[in-house]
Amino acid sequence: MGADVQNDPDSIKTEFIRVIKDFSQYLSGQKEAGNTFLDISEESEALINNWGSISRAQDTFSFEGPETADVFIIDSEAGFFKGEGGALLIKIIGAMKLTSDSVFICNAGDARSVYKKIKTISPKVIITLGTRAGQSLLNIKQPLEKFRGKFHEYHGIKVMPTFHPSLLLKQPEYKRQVWEDMKLVMKLSGLKDGS
Repeated sequence: MGADVQNDPDSIKTEFIRVIKDFSQYLSGQKEAGNTFLDISEESEALINNWGSISRAQDTFSFEGPETADVFIIDSEAGFFKGEGGALLIKIIGAMKLTSDSVFICNAGDARSVYKKIKTISPKVIITLGTRAGQSLLNIKQPLEKFRGKFHEYHGIKVMPTFHPSLLLKQPEYKRQVWEDMKLVMKLSGLKDGS
């Protein structure tokens, strides 16, 4: 009977989900206790935190904003201007003297659709938010910390990879780095530095 349970796909799935939930609770407890010795990637943390709430939004392509925008944002997530992360993104864009209506934003869910939109819009600059967006567009395997903060090129268009606003909510110490990245974008785009 024990072998049947071990080979039963439903039992395996249930056990796997239990292990992930236990690990997620363990990590949360460690974080609350101030033990930040476990260094996991932004994507792994998001996967753990969102376990059980499967979203197809990451696999589909969604976008908003004018197709005449000079600033094109590729988001590793799909919420754009929703929730706390979205509110922080609106503040960042506002500090750049832009509005959510003046930028084009899409998710990184479908690379082919992202590439088509970039070709259609031909923006002055692209900002990638989070690891998934930056790695996908630039075909880089390194962690975001290794390639953010400097311009890269995608078909002749400058690309600035930076941390995602949802990460800034959890780790506010990265806000200064994101602002430095955005000041470089502002300079390139001819926007006045608001600081």
